[in-house]
Amino acid sequence: MSRGPLVSIIVNNYNHARYLRECLDSLITQTYENIEIIAVDAFSSDDSRLIFQEYARKDARIKLVFCENYEQYPAVTYNLGFLHAAGDLIAIADPDDISLARRIELQVAFLTSNPDVGVCGTNCREFNDKQDILIETTVETNIESAAPPARNPTLMLRKDCLARHGMWNWKCEFAADFEWLYRFYCGGVKFHIIDECCLMYRYAHGSNVSVHRRFNQSLKLALFRTYFGIRLFNRVGIKWWSVTIRTYLSCLKQLIFLFWGSLMSKVRGV
Repeated sequence: MSRGPLVSIIVNNYNHARYLRECLDSLITQTYENIEIIAVDAFSSDDSRLIFQEYARKDARIKLVFCENYEQYPAVTYNLGFLHAAGDLIAIADPDDISLARRIELQVAFLTSNPDVGVCGTNCREFNDKQDILIETTVETNIESAAPPARNPTLMLRKDCLARHGMWNWKCEFAADFEWLYRFYCGGVKFHIIDECCLMYRYAHGSNVSVHRRFNQSLKLALFRTYFGIRLFNRVGIKWWSVTIRTYLSCLKQLIFLFWGSLMSKVRGV
């Protein structure tokens, strides 16, 4: 009996040892077993590598791809994972998220039955210590609101999409996933989101994003929303442009905050 197509699952990690076991346990116990897990580590300073090595000794499906120096661009480490992937299908699993047991099975079944679809996401639950919220959406709803066509940590895609449309672009930090997915979409790749919740997405678990980085993220996202809004002008509506304008206003607010903080530092230094 055929085992079905090999699925390469990319776990792109930096210092997520606290959550890594939950992530890996959820992957090695998937109901769909013809998988390989590409564990990419960007030179973590916590126990992440020890955990990856422990799991690799127990499960031969886990491949270790360790950077020899700190790699600051997630685009580079995602691409390392893609380059080591042997599967015809590639899934993404963030190291702080939990894939529900049938996630890979359901996505493989859908892509196998729908050869015209290149990228398949799923609905998910956003959770942390204070909340657990079911997020239900569609590709159309996401595009209407200037969000990625499907959420990156839920993705499964055909490997030939990478050959046709390229991998992550490190020059697009700090919104490389947004650029990557809309590059696919504008190139004619068909997206779909499975109705069933297949992922527990750990939401804002206390990670502190610096003011400068937050501004850079917002500015790059505003620019990409403008660029792809123009490219998709006949397919996006008022809400896309409303969200884009709000993103620029957020950038302006953050810029004022940065300027005020810098001014107060100088005043205190006098």
